[in-house]
Amino acid sequence: MEAIYEQSQDKKVRLSTTEKLSYGIGDCGANVIVALASSFLTGYYTDTVGVAAAAIGTMMLLCRVFDGITDLIMGAIVDKTKSKYGKARPWLLWTAPLMGISLFLIFNVPASLGATGKLIYIYLTYIFQNCIIYTANNLPYNALLSRMTLDVQDRAQTASIRFVMTQVTSLITNVITANLIASVGWRSISAIYGTVACVMCVLCFLGVREHVDAEDDGTVKVERVPLSKALPALFKNKYFFIQALMFMFLYINVVTTGSMTYYFCNSVLGNIAFLSWTSVAGTVPAMIVNLMMPGLVAKFGKRKLMITGATIMAIGSCIIGAAGSNLPLVVLGLIVKGFGTGPIMSGIFATTADVVDYGEWKTGVRSEGLVNSCTSFGMKVGIGLGSAICTWIIAIGGYVGTAEVQTEAALASIRFGYGYFGAILSLVVLALCIIMNIDKHIDQIQRDLEAKRSMA
Repeated sequence: MEAIYEQSQDKKVRLSTTEKLSYGIGDCGANVIVALASSFLTGYYTDTVGVAAAAIGTMMLLCRVFDGITDLIMGAIVDKTKSKYGKARPWLLWTAPLMGISLFLIFNVPASLGATGKLIYIYLTYIFQNCIIYTANNLPYNALLSRMTLDVQDRAQTASIRFVMTQVTSLITNVITANLIASVGWRSISAIYGTVACVMCVLCFLGVREHVDAEDDGTVKVERVPLSKALPALFKNKYFFIQALMFMFLYINVVTTGSMTYYFCNSVLGNIAFLSWTSVAGTVPAMIVNLMMPGLVAKFGKRKLMITGATIMAIGSCIIGAAGSNLPLVVLGLIVKGFGTGPIMSGIFATTADVVDYGEWKTGVRSEGLVNSCTSFGMKVGIGLGSAICTWIIAIGGYVGTAEVQTEAALASIRFGYGYFGAILSLVVLALCIIMNIDKHIDQIQRDLEAKRSMA
């Protein structure tokens, strides 16, 4: 067995720098859309379109229920996809133009529609963009990493590069948008960003390959696993449930505070242009940490870094909550929180690939699509709840999007949602990180799976 393992290690595919960067470009394309939607969409709906905050929150939550169904369907589709490009990779190409079109649609609610017509349009386009097109693009993208390489360090480095690139994308998107809203308008902004997202998805497709189970001629060997076999195996994977919950609570945190940024800068700080400052303060520290993640993972492991990150996020959120409208103190809290966000965001996606490996090791069934569909479901529920909770919090405070001045209760609700609520959620993520101890198995898992493949 030892000789077999050594031989298989020699054959283990290591990713080139070009492939790692190309993989990151794919998430940059998706993140142009995510950054624009998470920071500005609720504000666009309440302040520009004029829809009540509570109605938007309810809509976003209901749509995420449907999104969970489409995730499961898409996961099964990915596992059954058979093409010369592999299981996951071709979906980046097939969905690229629709990513741009769907973004344009959600940011262009026809002004001629009445109140009911606007809400119907918002429901339909939001479902189309988030529940169908984004799912068909991002779920295969997340499954792709586990099919690119089996090497744990390669995965960690690729995930780290990915998140540095996406954080740069988010920063640029937020800074540019905050300064262009008044002069350019949402039609032009969404058209430009939609085109950028489309091009980036195509570049990712062109630059990566599925090396796991690849034949000598470069085509990908695909084992079709029936759902009747994959689903029971999934339920035996204990780390899958922890991972799904971690995605959910992390993204409730990220999206609630991200969506609240628009209201915090516009109403509490009194200037939407301050969104540029808050974006830089929260993003740059996370980028710095992500650049260091491959070395840190090799030394400490993902779990310890994620536990530390969640703790730092909670501390940073408390500083923000205590800051009120004191901009320097808010920036300090965001910097601290950013240093905690880095290891969490980088580690959680790399850990998903480990969860796929654990499932195969435990049950003999490898199902990238289904595992990623369910963790994606956790992420999507988190995004939906985060957006909904943001609007519910400000609705409870009495926020009125068309009012020139907000009440003190409305301002207090915004401050709570932007600060202390994030601290509460960070502590939940911390608890989940503590019980996510897959690191203790991963070396043995890798050895056994490599030996299994060498004998196949």
